[in-house]
Amino acid sequence: MRRFPHYKSRARGPLDFRSMLHRKEGNIMPIARKKVITIPPTTRIKDAAELMVKRGTRRLPITNPGTKRLMGIVRTRDIVDFLGGGEKFMIVQEKLHGNFFAAANEPIRTIMSERIIHGTTDQSIADIARLLLSTGVGGVPLIDEREQVVGMVSERDFISYIPPSTGTPVSYHMTRHVITAEPELQIREAARRMISRGVRRLPVVHERELVGIVTSVDVLRYFGTSKVFEHMRSQRIDEAMSVGVEEIMTRDVLTVMPSTDLGEAAKLMRERECGGLPVIARNELEGIITEHDLLELLV
Repeated sequence: MRRFPHYKSRARGPLDFRSMLHRKEGNIMPIARKKVITIPPTTRIKDAAELMVKRGTRRLPITNPGTKRLMGIVRTRDIVDFLGGGEKFMIVQEKLHGNFFAAANEPIRTIMSERIIHGTTDQSIADIARLLLSTGVGGVPLIDEREQVVGMVSERDFISYIPPSTGTPVSYHMTRHVITAEPELQIREAARRMISRGVRRLPVVHERELVGIVTSVDVLRYFGTSKVFEHMRSQRIDEAMSVGVEEIMTRDVLTVMPSTDLGEAAKLMRERECGGLPVIARNELEGIITEHDLLELLV
């Protein structure tokens, strides 16, 4: 893994738009997504992963089938952790003896988080933005007085508050310490790197040149396709996860330059529905700008 200097420039440039969210003290519900996909705790992990990939979501609220009350949440991070990225992989190793099919068919309650960070319908837009920043999560369900899920808000929903032109280049706010992967890095190790470093994506570099990007969703997509069976001699999950990330990474990567305006970067993220853009200069990776970075500018 190649590491780059960890700092963000203090020469921040004009940020007059920072006050936009502070003027938006109205109710959060107008910007929330109302059609929220929820699942019962008995849903198979494999089915939850496939649903996330199909619907393009990184988190699924888990609700009681009878009362519809929120009882947990599962994120792409939880499934990546379970597949080999972190502590939840111990469930596969100890309880399931490394069996891929047993792991795929475990109920989602096995790995869901019962410590649910959520918002409420009476909170303001600024309240929820601050909640996302203070907790570090990328999105939260919104519940009503019955503790039922009535909406979902993520970092992406706030990007529209970045104006088309800010006068501030990406270089002032990009993260320069980029956690990366090599093309031959095993998927298992990439998963561990994501979990241990708290990132959702790893730019894939070869001799400082960007050759692709692998995300937590790519790992889930691999988990839910027939390709995973091509790499298993037996039924062990560690065989499937020993493949290099070049097998699952996205090769046609959307990038920006250090001089790109933050407003243009935000527009690209909205249009392409991506959470982060590698920053390239002279064909080399210089940094990355993410939805989280943009949210920081608004609060």
